[in-house]
Amino acid sequence: MSSLSSDMVRIYLQEIGQYPLLKPEEEIAYARLVQEMIVIEQSKNELTQQLEREPTMTELANAVEKTEAQVRAALHLGQKAKQKMVTANLRLVVSVAKKYQNRNLEFLDLIQEGAIGLQRGIEKFDPNRGYKLSTYAYWWIRQEITRAIAEQSRTIRLPVHLTEILTKIKKVQRESFQKLGRHATAEEIASALNISTDKLREYLTASRTAISLNKQVGDEKETELGEILASDAASPEKLLSQELLSQDVAKFLEPLTPIQR
Repeated sequence: MSSLSSDMVRIYLQEIGQYPLLKPEEEIAYARLVQEMIVIEQSKNELTQQLEREPTMTELANAVEKTEAQVRAALHLGQKAKQKMVTANLRLVVSVAKKYQNRNLEFLDLIQEGAIGLQRGIEKFDPNRGYKLSTYAYWWIRQEITRAIAEQSRTIRLPVHLTEILTKIKKVQRESFQKLGRHATAEEIASALNISTDKLREYLTASRTAISLNKQVGDEKETELGEILASDAASPEKLLSQELLSQDVAKFLEPLTPIQR
């Protein structure tokens, strides 16, 4: 790690150390505010899909059976609660990121990826199940970091043009999920990229073997990346984008003979 990077890490650690940890009752209260916000956002996505346009505040309020003022308040309080939960748990992100240093990603990049996982975990966290957020969020943080390591390894090994294509595919997937509340189909991805589904299948087939799942990760390099991703994929709350990619690859390869594969 360079001197500049070390300084940036030290500054970052000092900053997150200023945020107090949440008390159990605060964690539950904030989590419920976040869940209320998520319900409204999901309703908004559903309405957008039904109406083929973004709903008005009146339409959204009617859908969730609240007044417009209540909807605005719930969205505002939910965002503030989510931010408080994120900042209070950044120490956990740093702790997990330390386990994956020297894996082709800078430490701050690992922290950034872990923070994305933390946010996802907060959005999915159910305070009524009786466990702490840190216990639940750990999986999401770890999943996002290991996925970033996998993608970085793939980027290193793939030709530049194929890396660019895969980046575009993921962008279409992400935008479709944000806009429609679901992942894009193979046909929709191919259409957005102005390529045939056969060409899309070719790109995905090439990317399938681009990463070595025998790559050793962890503090002592005691664990294979494939083992981590396999165990995470078995979780009932696996990341949707990763699941979509694996499903699409399998779907596209079904019609092919063993030789073609």
